[in-house]
Amino acid sequence: MAPSETMLESAAYGRMRAENPSEFVPRSVFFARDGGSGIDRRNSLWVKAALVYESITGLHVNDGAKPAATSLLLRLADGCRSRIHAGQPPQTKISTAVSDVLKDMLEVSPGASPNVVAAQNIGVGGNQLGKAADIHDEEGSDENKRVIDAIFLVVGFLRRLSKAAAGISRDAADEGFKSTHMQDIVTDVIKLENQLPLKLLLDVVDHVEDAIRGIAATPSSEFEDLKKFLEGYKLGFTRATFFDNVVRPFCWYYSPFFNKQLPAAAPPPKVADGQLLDNVADNPETAARTLLDFLHDSVLPVVPRAASEKGTGGGKTSRMPTARELNRSGVRIAPGEDGRAAVEFDDTSAKLRLPALVYDFKLATVARNLLAREYEEQSKPVTRYFQMMNELVEDAADTRILRRAGAVRGGGTSGAEVHQLVKRIDGYATYPSVFMAMDVQIEKVRQFHDKRMQNFLVRYRPGVIWASSVAAVSVVAIVAARRNRG
Repeated sequence: MAPSETMLESAAYGRMRAENPSEFVPRSVFFARDGGSGIDRRNSLWVKAALVYESITGLHVNDGAKPAATSLLLRLADGCRSRIHAGQPPQTKISTAVSDVLKDMLEVSPGASPNVVAAQNIGVGGNQLGKAADIHDEEGSDENKRVIDAIFLVVGFLRRLSKAAAGISRDAADEGFKSTHMQDIVTDVIKLENQLPLKLLLDVVDHVEDAIRGIAATPSSEFEDLKKFLEGYKLGFTRATFFDNVVRPFCWYYSPFFNKQLPAAAPPPKVADGQLLDNVADNPETAARTLLDFLHDSVLPVVPRAASEKGTGGGKTSRMPTARELNRSGVRIAPGEDGRAAVEFDDTSAKLRLPALVYDFKLATVARNLLAREYEEQSKPVTRYFQMMNELVEDAADTRILRRAGAVRGGGTSGAEVHQLVKRIDGYATYPSVFMAMDVQIEKVRQFHDKRMQNFLVRYRPGVIWASSVAAVSVVAIVAARRNRG
């Protein structure tokens, strides 16, 4: 079982979810999960259908196209599922009656949002409620619902994200998700409750193009206007290229740390344990890994074993001085360049390299779900990083120092937003959290700082500078007075 799945079943996650639902509870996109709300699931179907329809056809989904978009997604899920399990009969019963029900629901309030439509359907009586329930039932079994979720993720979202991330900056990629609706989808996709196993995603990648062409080849007037789009559809990536073309851009875009460019491709694509994606089904542990797991892997520092065990204090947990304290003791802060949670200190040059934290609309959600994912693990690099940041930024003035040094990107010039966010995120951290490689470097910084502060001129630098300035002014005044007398 993947770490994210294990965490979902824990009491600790239940407490996190209750304390701050905005970072853990999906807002717009709900994936199939035991105990989930049928109403949320039904409302979410509109969102998934719209993104899949737009991805396949390039056409925006208006109210008139919603029934066709939903029917297309259901048919596509049926086609993918039957191909994944070759020889099994269809589970869903999709017919023109579905479109008729959808049209009736839309007529309740023309132009209303999916959530409003759903709310109206619940309040107008048993007939409409029954029709809405029928749509929910059309998704079929739990397995078929998961296929629907995987199609939305692969066709509707990941394809769009991989295009947006191609050779441009993260800020430019954000332009494609600038509406509140799209930002809700972006943050929902990374939440623990919306994680799908790698095997299911790859199964959909294998079969979705054939399933779309199968719909185009079926004699039906329902999708006649879309036939040219269905026949010419290309997903843009395969099982063999999924890691380089999808997972890498995903991790680059969602990482809490800045990385100027996507990591260099390293063919053949492999998953974390070195197994080829073509053989992922042979390893149940690898097949269960999720996009959140890959994101977590992508920010782990690459530290040789010998280096992680080397250093003063044996990697004991030390407190990092604040940014202002480091500035006073002569430590120069510089941003890291590889987008990983790596801390490096060179006592010869007094340079401290920190990962550049990116403050944007999704940081709080990403950070908290990464912390939740490693909550029960022994080594916690992301948790340790945010604990260190909590120590570095005692107030907004510390944040401004980090921002000028490049160790924080985004947020207001006052530094207040980043300071408040770091303090809130650290509230979810487990104490003590240990990550040997980071602890060794923090201890080196601590020792350097303490040693420098033992120097009288360094420790009392502000007072020394003030006294020197007063003395210099006094000397100038005395000289000027004597000249005036003479």
